[in-house]
This record gives sequence, structure tokens and C-alpha cells, in this order.
Amino acid sequence: MAESLSSPADRIAGVLLALGATAWGVATIIVGEDVLLGIQTLDTITGMMYVTGLWAFVWRVYAAGAAGTRIGRIVPLGLLVLLPGAFLVNALSFGYVTYDDFPMWLLVLDACWPLSQLGTLVLGIAIAVTGRFQGVLRWLPLVAGMWFPVTMLTTIVAGSTASTFVSAAWLIGTYAVIGVLLAVSTRPRHDLSTGRPSVQA
Repeated sequence: MAESLSSPADRIAGVLLALGATAWGVATIIVGEDVLLGIQTLDTITGMMYVTGLWAFVWRVYAAGAAGTRIGRIVPLGLLVLLPGAFLVNALSFGYVTYDDFPMWLLVLDACWPLSQLGTLVLGIAIAVTGRFQGVLRWLPLVAGMWFPVTMLTTIVAGSTASTFVSAAWLIGTYAVIGVLLAVSTRPRHDLSTGRPSVQA
């Protein structure tokens, strides 16, 4: 039976996501275009914080069955596999100056980053369609999942500087807000129309 989002684990996940998304968002502005020159310690560490918080959130989504209790469970499960790969890429990158220095096996593992971020968009769609979350929490994960394509599009259209600020604003305005909502969430109300617990935000 699916869990509802009201436990201490959910609050911890919310805190991790809020802190991670905020830290990485701020770091991207501080580092700026230096990230194009090579691997930056601040960006790497805060990126790991973000991935940790996102993994915790996805785990709670899976536990609550918020992406669906049948086929929908495949989406968060895939992210639970991809996100540790993204974390590992960051952790292992400390031994290299630029991403061009990565050996082939690490370049292959690096695919976990874009795949996991595209996966969050699919997760957001599943959460919205399933409707197990209510209010802001039903739709905000979908908006948050658009971070990667929006950031890439901004880079193409307006350049890397604009993309940096859009990326930071998107991370803090979506993922960090989701984290705060989870961290301060109260006991879910019972959805009488479906007989399922739902999260109100």
C-alpha cells in the first residue's frame, strides 16, 4: 500500500532538497562562466548536494506511489538508479581538471546527468497525471522537471551568462520550494473521491 507524505522521512527529504537546490543555484551564480573552463569545486560539491536532495525526493515519491502504483513506479525507480550515477560522476571528477580529461568509462557514466534530469520531467508529468498530490505539489514537480530543457534552450538563444541566472532561478523557484513544502507539510487530507491519501500544499 502506498505511503502518504507526512512522515519524518518526508521532512528530511524536503530539507535535503531545499538545501541542495538552493546551494547549487547560488553556486552556479558564484562560479558563473568559470564552469566552462574546467571542473569547479564549489559547483561540484553543491551539485552533489542537489542530487542527494533530488534522490531523497524521488524516493518519497516512489514510496507514496505519487507517480502511479503500477507502470508509473518504473519512472521513479529509473531515477533512483540514474541519480547515484550522477552523484558518482561528480565525486570522481575531483581528480580531473576538465571534463575532456575523463576516461571513456567516466564519460559513459556522465550520461546519468542529462538522463536523470530528463527523467525528472517524465516524473513531473506522471505526478501531475496521477493526481495523488494536490495543490501546488501536483504541478510544481512538472515545472521543476523542465529545468534541463529550459536551461539548454536559454543557452542556445541567449548565451551562457543568461542561462546561469535562469538555471539558478529555476532551481530555487521550483525544487527548493518543493523541498520547503515537504519539510513543513502537515498530515495529508483524505481524498474522498478516490479513497486515497493526498498531499495538500
